[in-house]
Amino acid sequence: MGLVGVETSPSGIHESVEEFKAMLYQMQNVRRKVVLSFLSHEIPPPDSIPLLEACLERLRDKNTSSDLQRTMRTASNEPFVVNVKDEISGLEKDLAYLRAFHGLLINGTTFDAALKSIELVQVLRPFHPKSEEMFDEEFAECRSFLKKFAETSKGDPELKPILVTDWDGTMKDYCSQYATNLQPIYSAISLARFAGEFTRLAAVLTAGPLRGPGILDLTSLPINGPLVFSGSWGREWWLHGKRVVHNDGISEEGFDALERMNDQVWTSAPLGMRALLDEHPDFGQFALVGSGVQRKVDRLTLGVQTVCAHVNPDVSKSYMEAIRERMHRVDPNKKVLHFDASTELEVEVVVRSEGGLWNKANGVARIVEAAGLSLGPPRTILICGDTSSDLPMVRQAIASNAENSMALFVGCSETLKQSVRDLVGDDARCCFVGCPDVIHAAMTTLSNSL
Repeated sequence: MGLVGVETSPSGIHESVEEFKAMLYQMQNVRRKVVLSFLSHEIPPPDSIPLLEACLERLRDKNTSSDLQRTMRTASNEPFVVNVKDEISGLEKDLAYLRAFHGLLINGTTFDAALKSIELVQVLRPFHPKSEEMFDEEFAECRSFLKKFAETSKGDPELKPILVTDWDGTMKDYCSQYATNLQPIYSAISLARFAGEFTRLAAVLTAGPLRGPGILDLTSLPINGPLVFSGSWGREWWLHGKRVVHNDGISEEGFDALERMNDQVWTSAPLGMRALLDEHPDFGQFALVGSGVQRKVDRLTLGVQTVCAHVNPDVSKSYMEAIRERMHRVDPNKKVLHFDASTELEVEVVVRSEGGLWNKANGVARIVEAAGLSLGPPRTILICGDTSSDLPMVRQAIASNAENSMALFVGCSETLKQSVRDLVGDDARCCFVGCPDVIHAAMTTLSNSL
């Protein structure tokens, strides 16, 4: 059984990489419709649960092993394996959420009462990476922390606080492949309700791009809704239905070279990399390997190997050589583009910058300015993250508003926790949880209290 409009491979034959992606993107369209219905206070389409069940059934078929490794085929009919734990668990939680809501409606509960009666804690606690007891402890602490954040406005809508958050690992569980790192329904609803009810500005600041795929393709939230989205560490924002780019430090020549390189990646020109991905029997899989193909403002990020080393090393090497060859066509004298193979899992084609290093602190400053707001007192600022790359956002908030800055970090090491505490300078304004679901449960509980 497959989703409407998505072909299913004959029994016994592994699906292709493209069929796998098409199935999940069609499923994400179903999620978006459900989320939009909830946010409009309307009952979701009646086929929503059956369609999501069909997708989950297909993900659990015999092509997925007991350890959630799914085998598919490349264009050359070679086997290719990806971990689908995140895709499966996201659907399981969504279906539990929707079934609970549907059950309440059947019993005569009104829409608003049913929404507030869904026991999201019970849905999410079994998925905590350590234990259900740990979920309960973190949930209680996070709920108290977010309640304090929400109450800082003291009822004055003009003083509602600002929320700026990282995405992967913070508001969304990590996924083995970026191209299918799709946001579940319950996550979108919890974020939208909390942002709309308790914040003056809620912004998502990611390292990945806006499109191609990017955060706007992967989220199930309305992209012109209660949260503002960014990519490329805040160099590009989606504001009022338009992409706004900050290309500080990038020369016109460098920007043009990267754009031409990107065209080579995504157009079907005979010499382009898109043609290479489509026509080379071994290269099509790289659209789904790790980072996939991400066009950011100042670089291309290209996945070349999975965490479990599923890609043949010789194929990966050939792919990197092809990338270098296309770089040479665009920038034969190596004046503006740089090839960075800093990790075993991905490489980057980077524009040589004329300015200082851009980080997420710059992104925070730009979105607050664009919103016509200030980070300064008396407004409270909450920064959410999960890695050291999110610390510049905390520093930016502290520099402008030391007494009213708060930090909520997910799944981080003791070293990173201490760095956060040292920056904030007050343990009462810091909170640490083990997974994004704890935050969603806490946000939902606070929204339900209104």
